[in-house]
Amino acid sequence: MQQAARVSQRTAFFHLGELVEVGDTEQIFTNPQHPLTQGYITGRFG
Repeated sequence: MQQAARVSQRTAFFHLGELVEVGDTEQIFTNPQHPLTQGYITGRFG
């Protein structure tokens, strides 16, 4: 996760083959808009 945050400009989060959220990497990692993304980023899910 840290490597992805360092080397990418855009990030997409998929769950069960469905696109959940896409945006600037900094935005996704610091202020995710979808609860599934937030759970994954914080380690509560996945």
